[in-house]
Amino acid sequence: MKKNKTLVTISHYEKRNKNNLINLINSVKNQNYDILIVINDDNYSFEKNEVFQNMKTLIRPNTGMNIGSWNSSYLNNKNFDFYIFLQDECKILDIYFIKKYIYELSKVDVGMTGESINYKWANKWEDIACSGLNYIVGYNAQKKPVFRVQYYLSLMKKWGIKPGLTGKHLRSLVWGFKKEVLEKISPFPIGKTKEECIASEIAISKKVEQLGLKVTQINKKPFKYISHLEWKLDGSSKVEQ
Repeated sequence: MKKNKTLVTISHYEKRNKNNLINLINSVKNQNYDILIVINDDNYSFEKNEVFQNMKTLIRPNTGMNIGSWNSSYLNNKNFDFYIFLQDECKILDIYFIKKYIYELSKVDVGMTGESINYKWANKWEDIACSGLNYIVGYNAQKKPVFRVQYYLSLMKKWGIKPGLTGKHLRSLVWGFKKEVLEKISPFPIGKTKEECIASEIAISKKVEQLGLKVTQINKKPFKYISHLEWKLDGSSKVEQ
């Protein structure tokens, strides 16, 4: 039986603690899958660091955060069957996570999976607009406030992506895709600011749903196989720094 080709991509911001990245690489590299480190810093010098010796790397400008990195990874490596996208602050809790992701993505009705769905946004857009999530993100040319929901919906319209009935989406900490889906939804919309990146995060889940496919949390318990330093294991909120 042919073994599925799987690429594990780790998005790395050069200014972050390298110990987290080293631990993540060590958790993945002995599993006989291809690994790519995407470095978000176009001025990076390998002379400064030995972490990436004998590793496949891609250096790019620091735009679009994780999604920008993962987008570059796929566009430069289109010959894999499955793609697992990680961020450098992820921690592997189950060494068999790749096999479990492949199993989930092999389901015909699943287009995208990950560790944590943002259920705070699993309400109708009009209800979110009336909630505390809908803060001011800027001002228009007439100096009138632009609210978060209004801004996100305008970006999705610009990107040609239907927002659906709710804002429910998969957090961009860990994403898994199969090749056939990425072929249809790439390239990802790339945000230039934090708010644009959040809109992109939501938009990509919606783009998958437009294909008639499910966006799933791989286990009913968030962060079951992979945790993240910024988030509580129950996925309810970020860890206080």
